[in-house]
Amino acid sequence: MLWECLTSPDIKEAAEKNLIAILPVGSIEIHGPHMPTGTDSITIREITRMAAEKEPAVVLPTLYYVYVPENRHFPGTISLSARTILTILEEICDEVARNGFKKILIVNGHGGNNNLLRVFLRESLHRKKDYVIYALIEPWLSIEDIAKKICESKVTGHACERETSMGLYLFENLIKMENVKQEAKTGGTNLPGIETPVDWQAYAVQLYLGDPRLATKEKGRILVERLIDFIADAIRRIKQDERITAILDDFYRRAYGQ
Repeated sequence: MLWECLTSPDIKEAAEKNLIAILPVGSIEIHGPHMPTGTDSITIREITRMAAEKEPAVVLPTLYYVYVPENRHFPGTISLSARTILTILEEICDEVARNGFKKILIVNGHGGNNNLLRVFLRESLHRKKDYVIYALIEPWLSIEDIAKKICESKVTGHACERETSMGLYLFENLIKMENVKQEAKTGGTNLPGIETPVDWQAYAVQLYLGDPRLATKEKGRILVERLIDFIADAIRRIKQDERITAILDDFYRRAYGQ
């Protein structure tokens, strides 16, 4: 159910059936020396597509260009401004709703989008919409328990054993494991409890974490299947949800008299 592969009548029918439209949001950024720059986008696209096969939904083309200012010092990264991304997200959702979809689910694949997506959800309250936005901002938290059991690296996060394992399962041909020579070095700002604009740069000095050499395709399969189940369940629950619409209607009435 990929939007770009459907005909115009197909999309009209999907909207009339009250299917949810899903927008995967990834990134274009360095993922260590071994993973493709589109790792976040490719991963979340594939997992979302497979979830929609389990629980029918329409999956929009993945938003690759997002917010990655912290990784501009390495080749391959493309980052848009926060203001631009907020505008793009709103216009995409408005257009999807214009096509008849009343529920839109954003599924995030890039940790750097977390705060921005939370701002987007709240910014949407400034103007009454005729649709509801839902978001899975940190879907990877759903695999935290199983990842701790099957993965060996103590340090995780970016282009790590977990992410590399999922990449090996989903797009092994794009990964160059021979480029990883050692466990990642990490650092810090030496200012505990104080946030700065360069906390990430100081910490992930090689733009990968832990030891990706411990990654396996089998670990990736387990993690991916758990994520698919989690997203499919979210689709099911959103289809059945009526409470959020009622709360929004009450909010708009009381806040703006609409």
